[in-house]
Amino acid sequence: MRLRLSAVPAVVEALERDFGRLPAGMWDPRHHYLLDALDRHESQRFVVWGDREPRSVVHLGLTGTVLPAGHPDGAEYLAPFVERSRWRIMIGDEAITGALLDLAMGRSWWRRRPQVRIQRFMTVERLDSFADVEGFRRGARQDLPWLEEFACRLHVEDRMGPPLGGSARVAVGHRMGESVDRGMTWVVERAGRPVAKLDLSLHSTRRGAQIAGVYVDPEWRGRGIATGMVQRLSAELLHGGLPVVSLHVRDDNEAAIRAYRGAGFAERGNWLLALR
Repeated sequence: MRLRLSAVPAVVEALERDFGRLPAGMWDPRHHYLLDALDRHESQRFVVWGDREPRSVVHLGLTGTVLPAGHPDGAEYLAPFVERSRWRIMIGDEAITGALLDLAMGRSWWRRRPQVRIQRFMTVERLDSFADVEGFRRGARQDLPWLEEFACRLHVEDRMGPPLGGSARVAVGHRMGESVDRGMTWVVERAGRPVAKLDLSLHSTRRGAQIAGVYVDPEWRGRGIATGMVQRLSAELLHGGLPVVSLHVRDDNEAAIRAYRGAGFAERGNWLLALR
């Protein structure tokens, strides 16, 4: 059923305790994106399964992104809501996301199968020290041509789809402009221009932050820039009072995983990412 306002506290508790897997007083940062959505009063975007208590949920985003969480037994109930949302991206816990995809494939809902891969979910909750990064600063409007180019390159390198052009590329430029205006993009500048970027897809004083869109120009790779800027931003966020910083990375992207481990991140489990 759609989430009623009266049931929001129970869903918050279920997400915080990973649906009963954690004791009271602890919380699971894997669900901090969903918790932030509830903090922002997006209860109407949630569907919940469970008779007496929430056991599975799914958030149906306005932009076509679907985030499931909880017990895979709820997939049968949640699947019709997910399909009616006409999602483009589904990402969440490996068990329930896999169950939803298996159901959809078995019912032949798609003309072609979605692209599915494992993502490693990684977090850091404490950084006692970090190295300074030359040229690290917040992104600005004058950086937008480079930021658009980096985001379009990352789209291909991260296997999100074919090269972008026309209106799709324009949309990426608008999205990067909005991120800059909101103060959610940082760059590393060398030789008078940006050579790397990263963004925040989540920033919540209560729930933490999530890093996304990490890209380093190929000419500048192998110099520790990715590790340095991820660690530097994470340290600033944690020292500023945020409880956790997270990110997720393609399971076979060994170079990125090494960089994030070097920045202090540890793996917290696998997610599935499906694209269609």
